[in-house]
Amino acid sequence: MLPATPEVQRILTDYGLRSIIDDDGDLTVRWEKFSIYFFHYGQDEEVLQARLYLNRRFDVDLRPTLALVLDDWNRSKLFPKAYTVLPDDGLVGVCAEQAFDFEGGTSQQQLRFTIGMWLQNLQQFADWIEEHV
Repeated sequence: MLPATPEVQRILTDYGLRSIIDDDGDLTVRWEKFSIYFFHYGQDEEVLQARLYLNRRFDVDLRPTLALVLDDWNRSKLFPKAYTVLPDDGLVGVCAEQAFDFEGGTSQQQLRFTIGMWLQNLQQFADWIEEHV
């Protein structure tokens, strides 16, 4: 099985989370300080990515400082990878992401475990970045 959106939604519901499909068609779970989006890539949408966006934005002058803080995270933690982005609002955003290529298929149990670990890791990053910025 490939990780299709309906299956990911069911898993999120099983974890007690409310997900929505946003205006761009992306599966999203929102928290007070961040949102996690689930994206599919690849010819058969076999690559699943969970990407956290902090709701908090920063002045563009702070981007070098933020990059140094995120470098500390990326040096000391294997997952998720974290970086800055420049959305259209002119402010700097902070993201973290995890992805996996399920080209060979996956079981429902493996997909549930993977998504659970991603949610835990991304939430740990959100807590960490709040303490360090």
